[in-house]
Amino acid sequence: MIKLNYRKEIDGLRGIAVLGVIIYHVEFFYKDIKFLSGGYLGVDIFFVISGYLITLLILKEFLSTNTFSLKNFFFRRAKRILPALFLMIFTTIFFAWFYLTPKSFLEYSNSIISSIFFYSNYFFYFQDLIYSSEESLLKPLLHTWSLAVEEQFYIIFPLMMILFFKYIKKNILIFFSFFLVISFVISMMITHNNSALSFYSNFSRLWEILFGSLLAVFEIKNKKFNFKYENFLPYFGIFLIFISYLLFNKYTLHPSYLTLATILGVFFIIHYIKKDQNIYKILTFKLLSKIGLWSYSLYLWHYPIFAFARNRGKVLSDFDKLELLLLTFFLSLICYYFVEKPFRKIEYRKINILLSIFIFFIISFGSFSLFSKVNNGFEDRVHVILKNLSRVNLWEKLNDDKGVCFDRPDNFCNFNSKNDKTVFLIGDSHMEVLSYNLLKKLENYNFISINRTDCIYLPNVKKLRPNNQKEFETCTISSKNKINEYIKNKKNSIVIIGGRFHRHFDEGETKWNYKSINTKTIKENFKLSINNILKENKVILIYPIPSVNFDITKRIMNEVPKNIFNATEYLKLNPFTTDYNEYIKENEKIIEFFNSINHKNLSKIYPDKIFCDKTIEKKCFTHEGKNIFYSDNNHLSDAGVEKLNNYIFQNIIKISKSN
Repeated sequence: MIKLNYRKEIDGLRGIAVLGVIIYHVEFFYKDIKFLSGGYLGVDIFFVISGYLITLLILKEFLSTNTFSLKNFFFRRAKRILPALFLMIFTTIFFAWFYLTPKSFLEYSNSIISSIFFYSNYFFYFQDLIYSSEESLLKPLLHTWSLAVEEQFYIIFPLMMILFFKYIKKNILIFFSFFLVISFVISMMITHNNSALSFYSNFSRLWEILFGSLLAVFEIKNKKFNFKYENFLPYFGIFLIFISYLLFNKYTLHPSYLTLATILGVFFIIHYIKKDQNIYKILTFKLLSKIGLWSYSLYLWHYPIFAFARNRGKVLSDFDKLELLLLTFFLSLICYYFVEKPFRKIEYRKINILLSIFIFFIISFGSFSLFSKVNNGFEDRVHVILKNLSRVNLWEKLNDDKGVCFDRPDNFCNFNSKNDKTVFLIGDSHMEVLSYNLLKKLENYNFISINRTDCIYLPNVKKLRPNNQKEFETCTISSKNKINEYIKNKKNSIVIIGGRFHRHFDEGETKWNYKSINTKTIKENFKLSINNILKENKVILIYPIPSVNFDITKRIMNEVPKNIFNATEYLKLNPFTTDYNEYIKENEKIIEFFNSINHKNLSKIYPDKIFCDKTIEKKCFTHEGKNIFYSDNNHLSDAGVEKLNNYIFQNIIKISKSN
């Protein structure tokens, strides 16, 4: 069996990579500034190192034996990756049982299958999960996406190498350089068109791995780019890595040409480093090298530990985070010394035993996932009160012949079109949750649903993506013009407009990157448009729905006794409420602005009237008896939707009678 010369400095690089990733996910802040906001680039470092080592191993085997054993290769990969991965997944099942709601548990059990078969990168992408989002931090197995990318490479790459040595054999440097350039160009194209896909896609990451492969080719061919200041390059490489760690953030376009800084940093270190340099001594520092040796186990365990802690519904203090870091290192060391390291030593002749163990776990995980689906996330393990608590699922309910009626830029859903009276519902996800329930109440109305995530009706205002300044596909100027056309074609209609306004109207909020296409402000454009609609239509303007400063589902899951009688009684004695003054503070400018809009055809809906007590306790309530009004910290549940829609429907009836 071919073995590579041990390079201790590469373990040091692994240590820097895994520490960057862990610190990024832990989220330490100083005055709202995130420490190592680009720490996620540690994964990119792993990709380069993996490409280098795997390619070096394959090339050396080909050159020494004139052949290559796929069986041995996959055996080595399996005993390196699978035992620790299976142990981590097996352990997380127990935590998931106690900490995850039925919906989250079902998603988690599906992610197990994607993880063990190494397609979790696309699994999470098709869930519309943004890696840098708060929601992503709650997914215990999200981090397996990078393992999937690597393993997909390991399946295809050896086959490519076999074909190369069989039919080409020469010009291996040109071969790798060609594919690196092509994959880089493809990656840039994907990134600029779909940054989320680019993040998860193996095609977008291939060039990073091939950079490592190119390093291996240089080493095999004993080639080196001679450079006058080459002794300086390893130091420059470390500088590039750390400056990227500090300057990159969740809005940085990635992977992109900017990522080259990190990749070149790794390239300079591996290619030019010498043992007599201080940088070598730093990278081979005993503790850093040890962390590099433990890096796979650390990577596996840190993410689910913090994900489950966050799933308890409480904000983690810095002390909590330090405790969880200690737990991460403790479990990682156990995993490394008692699972990862012993399995690496298993010889090929024991492959049948190893296969039996792997098949057992695969069947067990598959059966578990199936039972989870059949039992709706094992909902019987949670409080009965939680079974009826869910966010309205329009992906299953609100559909027409063109598909799901949400996040469309045009061809908006139109129900009961033969009816003379028309009601429009326009807004973001806060209005989306109202749509299906409202449709059932409006049987005698033509109902047109125009609801899109993080986008409300703001005429003449562009919404730009923070990373590349492109318009959001579902929140463009042209789509808003089409909304106006729909309304013009339906005169004497009732137009309901609402949303999470403070996130859209705050022009100082750089996160949302709104830009007016004329000299008017966002508020001026909105007010002008409302007044234009009011000339020939009735408008129902919905004031902001009170948000909750905690996730109600997680709090019930983790704090309320399981017995339904006790749960109800507990909620009576320990009501989950929020401060009404906080609602006012968050929406003060919006409320003031809406108060300034007045017209005879304008009606206003005040959600705080039905969810808050403004007089005595000055609290906003999250539940009433067994009815929980929220499904998370801001979206209404079925019960909350019903309560608000009854209020809206009464206004619709009142308006209709007055016509």
